[in-house]
Amino acid sequence: MKTNPVSLFSMVAGVILLSLITGSEADARTWTATDGRTLEAEFVSATADGVTVKLANGTTRTLPLAVLSAGDKEWLASQATASAKPVALTGPFAELVTGDWALSELEGLPYAFFGPKELESGRKYPLLLALHGKSDNNENGKQVGGWMKTFTKPEELQTRACFVVAPLCYQPYGATGGGWSDKPGDQAIALVKAAMKALPIDESRVYVIGYSMGGFGTCHLMAQEPKLFTAGVPVAGYGSSGDAGELKRKPIWLFHAADDTVVSVDGARQFADAMGRSKTFQYTEYPDGGHGIIGRVFDDPKVHEWLFQQKEE
Repeated sequence: MKTNPVSLFSMVAGVILLSLITGSEADARTWTATDGRTLEAEFVSATADGVTVKLANGTTRTLPLAVLSAGDKEWLASQATASAKPVALTGPFAELVTGDWALSELEGLPYAFFGPKELESGRKYPLLLALHGKSDNNENGKQVGGWMKTFTKPEELQTRACFVVAPLCYQPYGATGGGWSDKPGDQAIALVKAAMKALPIDESRVYVIGYSMGGFGTCHLMAQEPKLFTAGVPVAGYGSSGDAGELKRKPIWLFHAADDTVVSVDGARQFADAMGRSKTFQYTEYPDGGHGIIGRVFDDPKVHEWLFQQKEE
């Protein structure tokens, strides 16, 4: 498409300058340039200057608004109007959807929760269950690690908006007990199900991720509730060989470091061998990084992209 600027329709500019439009999962549409050329692509988001679209091969491209046809600008204006309609939430989670982390408790399980402040009417969002590692912490909120916050950055929310729930594996379970394989794990499942009933959550995109004890918990909960969870990313923790038969059906990307002295890599390798014939399982082993690879994993945009591409058919 040519990039020669033309004047924008005031209706479009007025709407888009006031707010950012974020697209939901949608079919591709035909975009037409002012010179008549066309492009088949899915709408992702738009600002006052351009519209981001996703091509059939999965790549994204930003088109200047100035080169789009009048029909495209009118369509964008209608999208802005629709997305500006407030979503009236009710129930126990409504007050937690603030655009920031909020703290609450459900049936004795403390948890931190993140929900995008501006939800689009008629759109459903992925839900991410984040499980922290072994700790003697008993203060709700401290379990929210920087790796969890990589999913709630403003730039991330523009294209992959989601709800995130991070329960606290309270004491004695979190330090000396059974961790997520014990009572807090059952409560975390109940928490996810409660959120799904109360919020606009896409049931085909419910993910679980975890670090260390949370990595073990990721595999355990997926094996316990295979119909609930769509995909998982366990880091420095893995599943049992006995669960491999059930987990082979689920998309899982396991990460471990060869020099991990806290959780030996041997168990991860054995689990990877047990999962070897699965077409949906991936195993990445870093040569170094020890037990602290969690930041490296979730700072990688490819991990985010892979996770959010997983969808239950």
